[in-house]
Amino acid sequence: MRFNKRNWIKFFDGHNKKTTIRLRKSKIGHHKAYAGSYFNPEVLGEFDIVKIENLKFKDLTEQDAKDDGFDSLFQLQTELVALNGEVVKSWDTNLFKLWIKNVVNKKEDGLPPTDESVGIRPAII
Repeated sequence: MRFNKRNWIKFFDGHNKKTTIRLRKSKIGHHKAYAGSYFNPEVLGEFDIVKIENLKFKDLTEQDAKDDGFDSLFQLQTELVALNGEVVKSWDTNLFKLWIKNVVNKKEDGLPPTDESVGIRPAII
């Protein structure tokens, strides 16, 4: 599954990202996260999709934004339009909220390594 780096980091930087909102439904189970082009993919890490909810763009809430690592609904809506273009500008666009667990960061990005057994980062003191 593709992520841009700024959204992938939200799993680890204190935003408490728990979901990703997509136009296409994915399968429940284990997935790899990629960034970059399809011709030269960069593995960011791995994660599990544990639950999928259907919703419409017009029904997104502030809680959906928080779950996805954003500070406001406006930021989430702006990001969805930026990533998906005109497709999501319709209020009736169907979306899928994918609940994510066991996120493991594989990329050397300056963040401390994740604990492979539980998929979380140790606290930085």
